[in-house]
Amino acid sequence: MGKSLDKDRKKERLLWLDFGKAIGILVVLLVHAECALGPVTYYGGMFYMPIFFVAAGYTYRHREEETLLEFLKKKARRLLMPYIAASGFLWLFFWVKDSLLGKNPTDIRITSLLGILYSRNQYYTMEYTQENPVLLDILNAPLWFLTAMFLTYLWYELIVRSQKKKLLLALGLMASILWHYCTMRLLPWSLDAVPYFACYLWVGEQMRKKEEEKRLGELWFLGLLLVVFLLSSNLNGSVNLSCGGYGHSMLLCLLAGSSGSLLIFAVGMWLEQRYMMIAKLCSLVGQETLWILCLHMFLYMFFKTGAELLGLLEWLAKALMVFGSLGILTVVGRVVHRK
Repeated sequence: MGKSLDKDRKKERLLWLDFGKAIGILVVLLVHAECALGPVTYYGGMFYMPIFFVAAGYTYRHREEETLLEFLKKKARRLLMPYIAASGFLWLFFWVKDSLLGKNPTDIRITSLLGILYSRNQYYTMEYTQENPVLLDILNAPLWFLTAMFLTYLWYELIVRSQKKKLLLALGLMASILWHYCTMRLLPWSLDAVPYFACYLWVGEQMRKKEEEKRLGELWFLGLLLVVFLLSSNLNGSVNLSCGGYGHSMLLCLLAGSSGSLLIFAVGMWLEQRYMMIAKLCSLVGQETLWILCLHMFLYMFFKTGAELLGLLEWLAKALMVFGSLGILTVVGRVVHRK
């Protein structure tokens, strides 16, 4: 019965899950366009990265017949290949650009290449007061997420196979917290944060296994989630997971990210039941978040240049950056998938 239900769920498209990812990537674009929208970007900043980990946990399946190597190959195709392709494209673009402008591309782009290998925006957390150079400096700052997600999948698969998932999950969380509060150093490929991110995967997986998504339609549960989200968000303060910024408390950050993600999924379910066309439109964006994540900063560069040449107002320029990139990359993703 359980296996049959899992197969049925896999076949059908979960519009509310795609909606959650669409909202997450929209907030990413708003933040990267430096749109100061008050509560929208503040509260959105609490869940816009966690929601992808929670969604990944919901769709995660451990398959007994699948070897660890097969699992890694599958995730590498999905996450590491786009990372390498997007990073290589951006590095080559700026190398050619610098060459044409008469600069010495070798001196500049060696550091960028090292940043790609390290796959972290900085060496130290946001609280570090001394020199903290930007590593992902060729409009590839969002790509840290792909290597982080890959290692999070690997860690989660390993602890599932160990038959001691809850114990290792708790120990991993403690290790991430201790590392964060004992040193400001950020490890390559988000190694210091991977066990922490795995907790979001666990939330998503538990949501599926216990069919908690059914509760998202119950008013008392939604009210509880809203209270938890608002309290934890306001108590914790702003976060930036890419630079090790968890606010005042990593546990409050975990609580805010999880509850905020579930609230957005609940909105998606409500839309799916009442406004199917809107839900389907959002689903199209949600299915192409990989393309949007990888290349929106690259498109921003052209939108900014065009806006300056046309003398557009700042708010209009930022709106074009966000929604123009969102639309173009969604279409590109759909076309590529059809081929």
